[in-house]
Amino acid sequence: MKIFKYILRVILKRRWYLIFFPLIASIIAIIFTNNLTKTFKVTTTIFTGFASGYSIESEANIAVNRETVNTAMDNLMNIIKSKSTLERVSYNLYAENMIYGDSTKDNTTIYKNNYIEIFNRTPKDVRLLIDKKSIGNTVKNLRLYSQASPRNFVYGLFNWNHQHYCYDALNKIEVKRIGNSDMLEISYEKDDPGVAYNTVKILIDEFKNEYQLLRFGETDSVIQYFQSELARVGAMLSNNEDSLTDYYVDKKIINYSEQTNQIAFQDREYNLEYLRLQMDYNSSKAVLKEIEKRMDINLKSIKNNSIFIQKLNEISNLRDEIAFIEINHQDTTDKSKNQLEKRKREINNKEKEVSQFLNTYANDRYTKEGISSQNIINEWFTELMKNTKAEAEIKVLEKRRAEIDNEYSFFAPVGSTLKRKEREISFLESTYLNILHNLNSALLRRKNLQMTSSSIKVINPPMYPLNSNPSKRVMIILGVLLGTFIFILSYFIILELIDRTLKNKIKAQFLIGKEVIGAFPDSPKGKYRRHEKEILDKSKHYLFNSIVNDLSSNNDLNIINIISNEKGEGKSFIAENLLSIFVEKNIKAKLISYHQDFNYEDSSYLLANSINDFCEVNDEKFIIIEHPSLIESNIPINILKASKINLFIGLASKAWKDNDQLLFERLKKQCGKENLYVYLNKTSIDATEAFTGLLPPYSWIRKLIYNIIQLDFKTK
Repeated sequence: MKIFKYILRVILKRRWYLIFFPLIASIIAIIFTNNLTKTFKVTTTIFTGFASGYSIESEANIAVNRETVNTAMDNLMNIIKSKSTLERVSYNLYAENMIYGDSTKDNTTIYKNNYIEIFNRTPKDVRLLIDKKSIGNTVKNLRLYSQASPRNFVYGLFNWNHQHYCYDALNKIEVKRIGNSDMLEISYEKDDPGVAYNTVKILIDEFKNEYQLLRFGETDSVIQYFQSELARVGAMLSNNEDSLTDYYVDKKIINYSEQTNQIAFQDREYNLEYLRLQMDYNSSKAVLKEIEKRMDINLKSIKNNSIFIQKLNEISNLRDEIAFIEINHQDTTDKSKNQLEKRKREINNKEKEVSQFLNTYANDRYTKEGISSQNIINEWFTELMKNTKAEAEIKVLEKRRAEIDNEYSFFAPVGSTLKRKEREISFLESTYLNILHNLNSALLRRKNLQMTSSSIKVINPPMYPLNSNPSKRVMIILGVLLGTFIFILSYFIILELIDRTLKNKIKAQFLIGKEVIGAFPDSPKGKYRRHEKEILDKSKHYLFNSIVNDLSSNNDLNIINIISNEKGEGKSFIAENLLSIFVEKNIKAKLISYHQDFNYEDSSYLLANSINDFCEVNDEKFIIIEHPSLIESNIPINILKASKINLFIGLASKAWKDNDQLLFERLKKQCGKENLYVYLNKTSIDATEAFTGLLPPYSWIRKLIYNIIQLDFKTK
């Protein structure tokens, strides 16, 4: 509260500075803002649909991720404000202004003054790049011409500080999200309505293109990769399948598993048949051996007969042919069957012929055992035919064994090759399907991006501004007024803070470190001069009232020491005024001054134990002693301790130095008790009123100011 009152006191004290300087600054601001440039604002609203728009994910009932939506909105806002987007806006805006600008009149593209300014600034070689028929060709020419060089006009147009086309100007485009909705608001303010309108209009097209390029760029590259991989793997799969087909044809494979099963079945059947024939052959051979034992020499000679041998060979050959046909052509055609029947008829005829030959060949009717030779020969011939037949079939089966072994040797490597080729095809099929799945996912992602990108719609298209924005002139003037007021006030407050003069109670107490009990004003000036006596009287009475309670009312001698650090601080003035109060109140008092009543350099004063050592005291009850300054002489410590009041005088206009503080601390230590008081001299009327209350003149304005300083707002 004290600080607030102190600041309030400073404001009221420097009120004329705080009134006139801000007023002068405001007048200057009014003059300079007389021709303040008008500005025009263009606003548009864009619906993004990131959260509430329709997409494939929303169709799939996938929950909306709020964090993802916020990230998408931030990305879109950053794309709008990106340097690349604003650079394209700059080129398009410049091209449009150069094509449609008119130096004779304002139009909806650009004011004539702005057009003349940019046209005159544009070098002649850059003007040749302007295609009056096409903005696109002009922008293309500008891009080709632009180079990162300080001498390149097109490059500098965006990177320097032109008011319409540079990055710093375009970066003032404001983009903000409307609450937590899907909508963005884009606004731009400029001194040319056509420039502001066309800037926002071009920006909408450019950031849409940039957004789609960024969103589709990664997806398109992924799609291209999967498409190329799909084509490559598909070609490999097709080549491997063709290679497998050619291998099937080359090896004459229709169904490998069935064919190998058939070979295994034939091998099993062969082994059974071979075992059966081997048993038949051995059995018939054993029977023949037994029969031949019973045959005599005549019968045995039949085997050596050339006709018999010839007939037997013919039968054997026919047996071989029949065995071959029966074994190798089990599922033969009608032609093979007819051939088999023919051979069987032939062998039957041959057997009959041999049988007849044997019947005629036999010499004896009975054998030596008494058995009919005809029966033995028939039995022998029958077993011989069995043996011949089994032998012929075994020979054929042995040939068949070699064929089966060859088939095993053929199909064994074919099987491993087929498995390898089929495994490669299976791997390629799996890879192909996996790539196809990823391609479909990428295409689906791209379609979803297309849907979300297409959801970016301009809800409120930019409108050409017809009226300028409300002028900021009033705000500028108020800002200058307030700024000047704050500056002046801060200046005086800083002065107060660094000022070390004892100008008022607060400053004195802060610097000295001791409570101030009162103050005497300086000689009144101006309107206060005619009230000088009244002001002085009121100040004297306040001095008397502030010390009277500490004086003794019995017969003891009351000593009042008047002390200061240096000469000229008003000890004599205060001592005389204090004495006049005692005289006025008929109190016996005496003033003793070092000027005339004692020698402060004499030992009688310096070593005094009582006041009687350096001056005479009669029947006075109050003695006022004006001592020399502390910087000139030391005050006897016994006089300080014996006194009722040690009144230290501080000059309000004097800066409180370090040596002043040392002298005061020494004085405070010498007093030994709480009889040291600080009193200010030559203060301002305002500082004196902090003790005495309101001093004359009592005008209404002074009363108002005093009440404000005292925070008294209720007293009438």
